[in-house]
Amino acid sequence: MHLQYVKGSYLDEIEWNDRPVLFILEGLAAGQEREARQYIRDIWQWILAHRQQVLAYAPALVEMKNTKWLSAGEPKVSLQEVEHCLQHITSVHATYAHGFDIFFNTCMLFGERALVVHMGKNYVFEGMRLA
Repeated sequence: MHLQYVKGSYLDEIEWNDRPVLFILEGLAAGQEREARQYIRDIWQWILAHRQQVLAYAPALVEMKNTKWLSAGEPKVSLQEVEHCLQHITSVHATYAHGFDIFFNTCMLFGERALVVHMGKNYVFEGMRLA
């Protein structure tokens, strides 16, 4: 871990699936590297252990894309395309003891928007959105 403190946030890059994942942690002061490392590890381990829960939303995302968000002339997306995108986490933005957002690369299926899963305090699912 190569944790850096920059302008009130701890930053790190985690390698996953041969790609970098930016991790941003707010809510801890400079000099609290030990707590920051542990919190980042805890969240990252939770994310890896619960990836299948995010994949469970893939059929609903396919339905929404193909019925509401399909541009004129654009081909319909498949379940496999959406599942593939949900394998690519681009970043995690956490606030110490308040929750975190997981950003997924949508592989241009949703334009230039990212799919964001918001987890609240104590790892409670609070929603999903395009950002």
